[in-house]
Amino acid sequence: MEDSVKKNSNLLKKYRIINQVTQKEMAKKIGVSRATLINYEKGHTSIPFDVIEKLKLEYPDTNNLSIEDKEEIVQPIINDGILDFKIVFKIIFKDRLFIFKWMLFLGFLGALASLQLTNYYSAGISLFPADNTSSGTDQLQSLALTAGINIGRSDQNYNITDVAKSRRIAEKVIVNKWENTVDGNQNLINYWNFEEKGYLSKLFKTTVSDENTLNSAIEKYFSLLSVNEDRRTGLIQVNIEMESPFLAAEIANFIGSQIQIYIQKQNSAQAAKEKLFISDRLVVVKSELEDLEDNLKNFKERNRGYEASAELFMKFSQKLREVEAKQQVYVTLQKQLELARINEVKQTPIINILDEAKPPVNKSRPSRAIIVLLSMFAGFIFSLSISIIKH
Repeated sequence: MEDSVKKNSNLLKKYRIINQVTQKEMAKKIGVSRATLINYEKGHTSIPFDVIEKLKLEYPDTNNLSIEDKEEIVQPIINDGILDFKIVFKIIFKDRLFIFKWMLFLGFLGALASLQLTNYYSAGISLFPADNTSSGTDQLQSLALTAGINIGRSDQNYNITDVAKSRRIAEKVIVNKWENTVDGNQNLINYWNFEEKGYLSKLFKTTVSDENTLNSAIEKYFSLLSVNEDRRTGLIQVNIEMESPFLAAEIANFIGSQIQIYIQKQNSAQAAKEKLFISDRLVVVKSELEDLEDNLKNFKERNRGYEASAELFMKFSQKLREVEAKQQVYVTLQKQLELARINEVKQTPIINILDEAKPPVNKSRPSRAIIVLLSMFAGFIFSLSISIIKH
């Protein structure tokens, strides 16, 4: 191959000099740059097959250029915009040792880099909203609506996924003291070393506020938290990734308990508001009922023979119906007040924790095998690119 390249370069240079053809003129006719032609003449670059054909077409006297061994002549990889895979495979086979060395080298570097990455373990809980619908409450609701008032409902619907991803829960997780840490009683700010100053802070002697430290910890916490809800079944999965499998399980169970506590407090507060509203309403209805009863009593005392008069009996019936309707409202409110008092103190679970978090056995990331494979693939692409450029 080298003898053929040297022979072609000498013949090309000799022909050009004898025929007094300038390098610029010849380069223009065969469609290459002057620098490329110089490389051809010096033997730095082999003359491609298509360039030899152009030389023979433009300068018929150059038929002495050797083109017999077409396997040794460089052929273009892309012809008419189409990649010639045969040539690519030939290059791979020819430089297989070079490519293999690069794959091993970058694969080794990828393995070393993967060993520097922190292992993360994922633990999670499964939540399901509890069905706390009370048939007695529904009956009272219907009765109250029949009487013409709306006493509302004590049950509340909460978006549990939003509660799980709320900053309120995040702050509680960050500042809580965790048993499964290095010192056995650390919060996540200390566990993640957010209180340690960075190099720039030490260099410029700047101070980092507690608020910024907390925000940084919360930002990292949210990057490790995932909350997913199955719209079809309503099942909610809360997962947290941590450097320790036991700490991941501890935090996941803590999140579940905090969600329960928050929703329970909200329900108790709502029940207290309902109790206050019903109590105030009961006082008003009681006063109205007493006024109606006094009015009915006075009517009977003034009109003792009202049964004999159709007009008076009609008025009596109307006042009696008003008293009975108001009595019905009063009784309904009394029952609802008792229910509100019960709801204020009851501890019925609003959500059920179906599966508590257990310390995971296997890490969730990083996948070192994938990192090594990707590194080896990068080595293959890089070395193949070099081989193609050399070709």
